[in-house]
Amino acid sequence: MKLDFSREDAEQGYHYLWIRQAKPYAGDTYGWHTPLITGTEVGIAFDGGDPDRPYIAHAFHDSEHADVVTRDNRSQNILRTARDNELRMEDQRQAEHIALNTPFGATALNQGHIVDTQNDVRGTGFELRTDEFGVIRVAKGLLVTADGKTRGEGEVLDMDAALKEIEAVNQQIAALASATRQAKALEADIASQQAMFSSRLKTLHEMIHFSAPEGIAFTSAEHLHLAAADNIALNAGGDISIGAEGHITGLAGDSVGIFAQHGKLSLISAQGPVQLQAQNGMMHLSAEQKLTLISAREMLLAGKKRIRLVGGGSSILIEQGQIKYETAGTYTRKASRLDTEGGASQTVKVPYLPGKGESDLALNFFDGQEAIPKAPYTLRFEGGSELAGVLDEQGYALHKNVPFESATVTYQLPPPEPEKPWTPWDLLLEKTSVREG
Repeated sequence: MKLDFSREDAEQGYHYLWIRQAKPYAGDTYGWHTPLITGTEVGIAFDGGDPDRPYIAHAFHDSEHADVVTRDNRSQNILRTARDNELRMEDQRQAEHIALNTPFGATALNQGHIVDTQNDVRGTGFELRTDEFGVIRVAKGLLVTADGKTRGEGEVLDMDAALKEIEAVNQQIAALASATRQAKALEADIASQQAMFSSRLKTLHEMIHFSAPEGIAFTSAEHLHLAAADNIALNAGGDISIGAEGHITGLAGDSVGIFAQHGKLSLISAQGPVQLQAQNGMMHLSAEQKLTLISAREMLLAGKKRIRLVGGGSSILIEQGQIKYETAGTYTRKASRLDTEGGASQTVKVPYLPGKGESDLALNFFDGQEAIPKAPYTLRFEGGSELAGVLDEQGYALHKNVPFESATVTYQLPPPEPEKPWTPWDLLLEKTSVREG
């Protein structure tokens, strides 16, 4: 600090002894700290009028250090630091707002009547924004809701409206689950949903709850990912619609169940084929009324071993080399012409079903770039089965329909070729003597 009457030259900070600064709030390890910057004009007072006990009473704005509040923003209360960290409170009627800003990352919290740097209106409510990262972290639970409370009245964690909606939907789903059980279809895990609702959602125990009376939308220009270590439940009192311009894929490690209680169940392909497979089990098609199979062109009904058609107690059995008709009543054939020719048979290509857990396994055995032919080998699969064979001239072997599991292969290398005989020792000595002579 330098007093006005001081005319001595000294280094900065050594014109006068360090003196205290009066503050509006102070105490042991707490207080109000707004440090003064070099060049700030201050007013000096003396404690009890003692000239040996001066202190800084206040700071001034001057012609070189303009006030942050002028006649243009006289309704504002501003606390701004030298690096533009700012707390601004606007008291103009119907335009009240509070803004807390820092220049790093243009991070700001705006509340109330939100304006820009030119004091033009940007919106109302609140805005939390930054050019850097953002995190909301809570330990007990988080409620994000659009269920308004007039002037902030009522309990902070009032979730009654949202909980009533969820409870009503859960009751509808439970009724559908009962119908599913009667139809002997695959049941949904209603118990886990009800347990989560009772033990976690009601108390907001370590959960995030989004609620809105008119709707919630999640939108992404690229990907949207929902993941859960346990269960994901989608329930609606109305409809659930899923659409995609590309593929829709549903994968389940266990079972897949689809149940329609009142309406129809439609599976329609406008262009491509429809394929239903029971890759390692049986397939049942049942109907209480008429079951119709129609093709606009051809229909192939084939069985690798046999086909049995049964109706009203009569049956037709088609199996290898024979056709049997069985009936307890009359067997009638109507035709304008009946031709009988010699015997014939027809085969049908049975599609490969990957669900059998079988696949092909190829072996290639090389030493560097050179194939090792005719090498015996043994294959041992993880399930305990074994296969043995011999590679062909190109060091290759192929096994079809092997178990789809890990395997190890052991090769028996062929015995080394016998070493070519060396030139006799006396002949080598003779050639060496000739060269030396």
